[in-house]
Amino acid sequence: MMRFTLLILMVILPCLAFSTTLNVKQDGTGDYTVIQTAIDAANPGDTVLVYPGRYFENLTIGTDNLTLMSLEGTTGDPAYIDTTIIDGNNINPCIIISQHTSDNTIRGFSITKGMRSLGNGGGLAIGLGSTTNLINCKVFQNQALTGGGIGISGADITLHGTSLYDNYALQLGGGMYASTGGSTYNITFDPVNRCSIYNNRAGSGQDIYIQHATSDLDVPLETFSVAEPSSYYATYISASPNNFNTYQINFDILHAHHQEIDSDLYVSTVGDDANDGLSPATALKTIHEAIYRVASDSLNQKTVHILPGVYSRTDNDQVFPIAMKSWVIVQGSGIDTTTVILEPHPSIPLSYGYWDIVFKATRVYNTTIAGMTFLSRNTDDSGLLLGNKLSTINLKDIHISEFYPDYSAVIRLSSSSERKTIWENVTIEDIIVPNRGLVNIDLPIFGSISNSTFRNSVSTYVSSSVGAHSLIGIVGDKSLEFDNCEFSNLTMYDDDSIAITVIGSQFPQQQDHFSFKNCLFSNNNSQGGVMNVASYNNPRIDITNCTFAGNQGDAYTLMVNGDVNITNSIFYNDTPYQIKVNPMDGNPNEHTNLTIDHSLLKDGIAGIMPYPVPGNTIDFLPSSINADPLFAGGFDIHDPLYYSLSEFSPCIDSGTEHTEELALPPYDLAGNWRVWNNRIDMGAFEYGSEPWVTIDDPVLPPIPETNLTTYPNPFSAFTNIKVSALNGSAIKHASVHSASITIYNVKGQKVKSIELDPHKAGEQITAWDGRDAEGVLCSSGVYIVNLMVNGRKLSGKKVTLFAAAQR
Repeated sequence: MMRFTLLILMVILPCLAFSTTLNVKQDGTGDYTVIQTAIDAANPGDTVLVYPGRYFENLTIGTDNLTLMSLEGTTGDPAYIDTTIIDGNNINPCIIISQHTSDNTIRGFSITKGMRSLGNGGGLAIGLGSTTNLINCKVFQNQALTGGGIGISGADITLHGTSLYDNYALQLGGGMYASTGGSTYNITFDPVNRCSIYNNRAGSGQDIYIQHATSDLDVPLETFSVAEPSSYYATYISASPNNFNTYQINFDILHAHHQEIDSDLYVSTVGDDANDGLSPATALKTIHEAIYRVASDSLNQKTVHILPGVYSRTDNDQVFPIAMKSWVIVQGSGIDTTTVILEPHPSIPLSYGYWDIVFKATRVYNTTIAGMTFLSRNTDDSGLLLGNKLSTINLKDIHISEFYPDYSAVIRLSSSSERKTIWENVTIEDIIVPNRGLVNIDLPIFGSISNSTFRNSVSTYVSSSVGAHSLIGIVGDKSLEFDNCEFSNLTMYDDDSIAITVIGSQFPQQQDHFSFKNCLFSNNNSQGGVMNVASYNNPRIDITNCTFAGNQGDAYTLMVNGDVNITNSIFYNDTPYQIKVNPMDGNPNEHTNLTIDHSLLKDGIAGIMPYPVPGNTIDFLPSSINADPLFAGGFDIHDPLYYSLSEFSPCIDSGTEHTEELALPPYDLAGNWRVWNNRIDMGAFEYGSEPWVTIDDPVLPPIPETNLTTYPNPFSAFTNIKVSALNGSAIKHASVHSASITIYNVKGQKVKSIELDPHKAGEQITAWDGRDAEGVLCSSGVYIVNLMVNGRKLSGKKVTLFAAAQR
């Protein structure tokens, strides 16, 4: 026994004897002047002791059981943390811990200006299968694609007394990011020698973003950004594929770095992020910073006001993606006055699975983006919005064009059916997509999409084995309404793909209800079928006063199943079948009852491709007709008004006698009264109707007897606009301090305003040359000319502008 003990000691003692300390001093009085050289020379169990100085290095530790520390580790003096600096010089990460290395310790450093342009971890990148202790360090001003301060890929890390602050990640986890990397990982925070994490920025998870979690995480901290963190600051995604919320972070925070501002904030192109943002005069500069500061309050939503101007990285240092926060409204000053231009990060390129986007929303509820135009430039893969992990995003009064989506869609959402989603006056147009389409909502939404336009776009994806994603692909749940929407000039190159799909959620089993009212589907080209509306459990599908016309393909225009009611609609397309009954894979529990009432269907009942199984019925009621709808024409065929009705159309006054139960909007697709001449027409346009006057534009009673006339009307070069005061007092009125002519398109978007003299009595004449406020020729169509007095509508007229090409 004694001899065996001696043998063990003889093996261990040499190892202990050769555990050494390698001193690094920049003045040359130590063993080394460069830290990496000392690390490369070290053996397991050694200590690399670094003396004060700023070391411009990008270190890699590939040895087990190595201690890298400053004099803080030998003296306990925290001053050495600030004076011993590892500076990555914005080239590579400051420190990389190689894969499968174990028991390494880093202590007492300032770790700054690291850069991980194509990966995870700007300050420290912790490699797969490694274990690391990080003690009493400051990690700040580092950048990365993910994990600006620390990136953890399937590794174990224990943190003691370390501060992560002022770091930036283009995508996920400004302070810290962790994922499995194909292996398990563990993160441990010292509850006694506490860490601090605050004031970091990212596309999602400003301070912490952790994926694939398999248990709760306890995070005792000295300081965090806010006292009560939301998912905006700390995102924790469970590994469970069916429930992202299985596990959570349990915070224990002693101090908050800042208090969110319980007030509206303002952003200006001439603002400054050093301002308080509480007024236009003290506006902030970046949209990202304003959302970061504003409070999230479900009972009293706050608004970030984006003042007129152009916002981009080049023009005013905007930060993209802009991280969204729950219950916050991001409100531009209008489509014509506020423009946001997406540009790529100058030094962090995208890697597979990521793309340039304007807004990113992770677990965001009931936020709104409104009143802006969005463009992109100098990027090969761009989109407006990525909302994932059950986010709910409302869109209002936005225009999107000049995007170049590659990996994803222009708008891609994994939405929440727990909260209603509302899109209103959204236009997406003039976009070529190679893969995902314009809109890709792959988790269910319910709510409404109204007064919106999706047009002039092409999917170039082609495959002999799989179909392309639809240009408009939406998973709906419960109830989803489409009112006064236009889907036109959408083209699919792939021969077995569908341009527009609205598919019901299967879980839980329920009867979904999808409705389409006053919608136009025109000039779409999709060989696999133009549109598919489908769900399991016999959905209810209502199509009312819609026009399907000019669509082309080798299959059908519309495929449906369930309890389908088509009322007051027009189907006149160059497809073998106008309507197809979806077989639903022969499921015996699914049945289709298709009723066509007061509608025009090319080829009549022969234009329907049935699926003749027991339980299916098709009722082509006598009120429906097979005829030429005799559209108005006269415009470019790609103009929606081409499909309005001519005076000879059999669709005029041919709709249902009673319309109350149809729950239609009060106006048609052109913005005119929906019911005219005491009877509704078939299709999306009402013949001979006049502009609908909204309660938003009330008539001014105190200023009587005015007359607004336009001539010529229609016009191609210009139209005169005459304001007559019959008694000479309408404009020259004591209460009048402003008067103007304001011109809108049929979507309600302001085109131009022309000022009048509020003090001039009698008659005033001005003119409109068909150009918008920027001097750009408007497209042909119907426009609304309103007389505005004191900011309110006094009277209005409809004018028709013929094609600009004639001028």
